[in-house]
Amino acid sequence: MKNILFLLFGFFISVSLSLAQSTRPNIVWIVVEDMSPEHLEVYGGTGGKTPHLNALAKESVQYMNAFSTAGVCAPSRAALITGAYQTSIGAQHMRTLAASAVASDDYPPGFKGYSVVLPEGMKPYPLILREAGYYTSNNSKEDYQFRSPVTMWDESSPKAHYRNRTDKNQPFFSIFNFTTTHESQVWAREKEPLKVDPSKVKIPPYYPDDSISRYVMARFITNVMTMDDQVGEVIRQLKEDGLYDNTIIFFYSDHGDGLPYVKRELYDRGLRVPLLIKAPFLQAGTRNEELVSFVDFAPTLLSLAVIPIPKSMQGQAFLGAQKSAPRKYIYAARDRMDSEYDRVRA
Repeated sequence: MKNILFLLFGFFISVSLSLAQSTRPNIVWIVVEDMSPEHLEVYGGTGGKTPHLNALAKESVQYMNAFSTAGVCAPSRAALITGAYQTSIGAQHMRTLAASAVASDDYPPGFKGYSVVLPEGMKPYPLILREAGYYTSNNSKEDYQFRSPVTMWDESSPKAHYRNRTDKNQPFFSIFNFTTTHESQVWAREKEPLKVDPSKVKIPPYYPDDSISRYVMARFITNVMTMDDQVGEVIRQLKEDGLYDNTIIFFYSDHGDGLPYVKRELYDRGLRVPLLIKAPFLQAGTRNEELVSFVDFAPTLLSLAVIPIPKSMQGQAFLGAQKSAPRKYIYAARDRMDSEYDRVRA
């Protein structure tokens, strides 16, 4: 009798887990780099054509006031992955794991990188998703200021993809990160043909209107157009797999603009990011003016996946069953940048 009860208990547990997995949504994050909203047509940009993002925006909610917690990648990514401000976990410096190659001579003698140690009980959100039955893939940038636990991702590599999961019924969370618009690509791609005429680009008032500024802006806009094609390929694959209509899609940048006088700074153009969210339950083609912070992404993700939000997360869900009231302010920080300390708060 005990054996029968044990078997029945195991059966019901198995069925319950299967039902929970089957009702959890598939989620894809498309992440780009170093890009403020002003570079996109859907946010009023006049530079390059972005047809794939234009089409996605028509099926999404367009967030007008989404902000990173820093004007540079690693601290912002620490906030994204933990749902906590980088300043609260010792991840505020740019960066912690190693000295910057371009400023290595400026560091104090003997400087060594270090991995941030997360507070006891704090888990990065991919680990929480995996524990709830999700297949998690990251393609492929991490840069969280700490060494990722081996259990954090099912796969984290340039080949990582939701298509690689064995059980095609398993819910997935997949990140596709494109570095095409990173500031370094202005020089790395200088031999590629431009897609816009430098003489016709708009130059921000804080840059000199000369041939160098015009070339750099034209190159950046060209890279934005190339990135748009990469976004289109992810969408094409989702449609090809019959997953597009019911998959929740986030599109955003890891912080604001990547060009000089803006990147690393706490001005609007250094912090404000584009954010498009497509979901079956959201009203397509609308705009949302509420404030959204990067620390809100992780709790929102768990809320959408019907997973309890841990107390270690300082952000608040802006979608899903655990949605909070709209936030009243945005907080951001700039600390050590390479070898120089510059403690600024906004």
